[in-house]
Amino acid sequence: MIKNIFLDAGGVILNEDAFENISANIITDIIKCFDRNYSVENYRKDAEEAVYRYVPSVYDYILYKNIVNKNDFKELKIKYKEQLKEQNRFRLMDGIEDFLMRFSKAYNIGILGQYGSGFKKYLEEENILKYFAFSETQDDYKITKPDTRYFEAVLKRYNCKAEESVMVGDRIDKDIIPAKLVGMKTIRVKAGLHKTQEPRTPDEMPDLTVDSIREIEPEMIKSMDHRT
Repeated sequence: MIKNIFLDAGGVILNEDAFENISANIITDIIKCFDRNYSVENYRKDAEEAVYRYVPSVYDYILYKNIVNKNDFKELKIKYKEQLKEQNRFRLMDGIEDFLMRFSKAYNIGILGQYGSGFKKYLEEENILKYFAFSETQDDYKITKPDTRYFEAVLKRYNCKAEESVMVGDRIDKDIIPAKLVGMKTIRVKAGLHKTQEPRTPDEMPDLTVDSIREIEPEMIKSMDHRT
């Protein structure tokens, strides 16, 4: 019987659309120093290519692909992150508060994402941290997604059984695949940059797919008790 629901941070709890636009502009401006004809349109095409190839970091891929001297990559990545930090702001995904209010009454809600303590502080400021039974973040672990040991470590810390837990995430490579490997049920939310990502084999198919977290209903979670 399903008892626990773990939510990815970006793309499920947080709307990353603004983050993606800021990243596009910053990286485009950096690449323009090497190629003045490079545009945001070029960036979008490179991003689609990265998603199709299941690249772990779209931003690293685009930056590394388009710089002349590959030895400059580390320095330019730092420059990108510094500029991003100055501009980026958290924003809740539409429907997430309603989801938490409804589902926290029947299930233990947890976080299984790559955001740290700043993210947790934001949830507290928005008065929704109270809905989470498990609220440790990436900062509490030395490993991260898509390493299955990260999923196993989170489950172990909270004494949760994989077969009694659901992972809700937006990425097949970082959320769905590792969650399935450890025995969790999975729901994919098609949102943000990775909404075009498609399973490459039947083993990578999520148990359920929705276009928005608003679409997830209690009956969907209950139906997973009968899935093998």
